Amino acid sequence: MKQLSRTLATIAFLACNLAHAGTQVLGFEVGVSTLDQVSTTLEKKTKVVDNGVNKFSNGPMVKTNGESYEIEGLNSVLYIFDEQKKLMAVLMDMNKSRFDSIFQFLSGKYKVSAQERPFVGDQFARFKTSDAVIEVSAPHMGFEMEVRYLRNDLVQKFNAQSQAEAAAKKKSEAAKF
Repeated sequence: MKQLSRTLATIAFLACNLAHAGTQVLGFEVGVSTLDQVSTTLEKKTKVVDNGVNKFSNGPMVKTNGESYEIEGLNSVLYIFDEQKKLMAVLMDMNKSRFDSIFQFLSGKYKVSAQERPFVGDQFARFKTSDAVIEVSAPHMGFEMEVRYLRNDLVQKFNAQSQAEAAAKKKSEAAKF
């Protein structure tokens, strides 16, 4: 009986930890990994460049080139943090020719919540996890695509701020007539 209680306690502990684990990308957890952890890990492999402060998260951003990741077609990676220096987003610029393979990788791991994959035109896919949104966006008139891992609260801040900016622009234009 005592052994059963320990086993159940261990299972509950592991389940609790898994429930709070962030979405994994490039060896880091969205919402969990810190700026110090990311920078220290990356500086061992590649050059890390300060990329300023993000307008939506008010946190720091760092950027690397794509050479050290051993991912074909990866050109650059931007890491966005919040004010507490927790990872909020990872934006990867890649060759657009990788859309189908990246889509297959992600759809094997996550639930597809939206997709537009015409033979000709812009291609887009969105995947959902409990704490993040993953988007793959490949504009028709370009050679690059973006793979975005975005924490849910960053998406909400972006949407709210974008709506406020659009309303302010509309009001400003209306005042000119």
